[in-house]
Amino acid sequence: MRKILLGTTAVVGAALLAPAVAVAQEAPTVRIGGFFRAYYGNTQQSGRNSTQPSTLATNVSGATSNLQQQATGSAESAGNIARLSKNDFSTDAEVHVFVNGKTANGLSYGAVIEIAFNQQEGRNIVQQRASTGKTTASIDEYYAFIASPTFGQIRFGDEDGPVGGLMNSGVVTNFGTGGIYGDRESFVSRQANVRTTTAPGSLGDNTKIIYLSPQFFGFDFGASFAFNYNEGEDTGCSSNQSSGWCDSAYAFTGASNFGIAAAGPNMSVRRNEYQAALRWRGSLAGVGLAVTGGYVGAGAARELTVQGTQARLYNNLNVFQVGAQATAYGLTVGAQYEHGDSNFFWGNTLRGDRPMDQFFTGASYTVGPFTIGGNYVIQTVEGGSRSSFSAAAANGGSSTGLVANPGTPGTGNGTNAALMRRIGWGVGGNYRLAPGLDLVAEYSSYTVAERGRDLDPSNPGIQDRNVAKVFILGTRLAF
Repeated sequence: MRKILLGTTAVVGAALLAPAVAVAQEAPTVRIGGFFRAYYGNTQQSGRNSTQPSTLATNVSGATSNLQQQATGSAESAGNIARLSKNDFSTDAEVHVFVNGKTANGLSYGAVIEIAFNQQEGRNIVQQRASTGKTTASIDEYYAFIASPTFGQIRFGDEDGPVGGLMNSGVVTNFGTGGIYGDRESFVSRQANVRTTTAPGSLGDNTKIIYLSPQFFGFDFGASFAFNYNEGEDTGCSSNQSSGWCDSAYAFTGASNFGIAAAGPNMSVRRNEYQAALRWRGSLAGVGLAVTGGYVGAGAARELTVQGTQARLYNNLNVFQVGAQATAYGLTVGAQYEHGDSNFFWGNTLRGDRPMDQFFTGASYTVGPFTIGGNYVIQTVEGGSRSSFSAAAANGGSSTGLVANPGTPGTGNGTNAALMRRIGWGVGGNYRLAPGLDLVAEYSSYTVAERGRDLDPSNPGIQDRNVAKVFILGTRLAF
């Protein structure tokens, strides 16, 4: 598939660069755009407290020491619990650089660079007297492109793929901050530093080559290919030693821990990712319609045990997607369904894990300067797998090295485990004050449930259900 895709792209590239009728050549021009937003948020979240001080550098105050102590109950009276505030302000901005030019034969070319200022969720202490703040600048997406109205467009760089966002139908998020796919994550916290009540996640902006066709009789199609999950400069391989930090490593020790990409650094076993989508857009009796079918596939790096045995313990990423939407008289309705071998956050599943099913639906209505809407998503996935990797089993002749987790009551590995449900909904609206300037209001709820598995191990008991409800009020300026 990889050779076919690259070969096809080469043919298209040759067609785009073929001689054409001479037109006026245009030198590249640069335009600056972006957005700024400022929100107030109120968060009601289960497990929203701190029970243990963080281990930080010597002479650095613990992360929980500035939180107000509560003195009700035995655990709290012992000084172990500090509540997190439910209220906060959140600001964010991006600066976008658009470069556009035209060749003598009429081809458009250029680049897009998106600079974000939210590289990390919290302040990162790198040594006793230095740290990096939440507003550290980073690159969100950047890519170069060359395009022709006859032959389509090629993009090369860090960008969404056709299924990852460029050609989707049915995902309605044009109200508030986006509903369940909006800015709610700016106000939720992670229980025990794990990703629980954050949103379903996206495929990511890994470095890829993308082809997007022009429209023929209402149809267009797109395809993309990426060698791995990572993005940006360098390969991550500071030496020839195979590790998970090396983007090119197809086997490394500890691969069994990164079927789902690590939060923060882009460490993931995903390899040779390809996407393809076919879309139709048109109108019927004054109703605008769009339908998309797509597919995402990818391999996975293998587990390399200390004895040198390579174990193929992951399924390939293998997901089908179909979506549709309709728009008329200011009303837009849509739905999307996904099914295939994938865990939450588009992770590779262990062999034997159940597949993913996800259904999304949404609607919005625009009248004058007002837009209101709502959306809903439900996803079932394996979650915490019923299996785990065993070096002893791999070196004992097992092709996967996987062994069944014991069904000990209370450990989350019993018969009710390994079925995670992620359910979310959001409603909201925005009012256009002036061109590019909106007032926004939104309320969302997101639940993660996995029977028998403790999703918040820092608190006593088994919390197998976590809920985060977020109210947002603020303004957003696009420029």
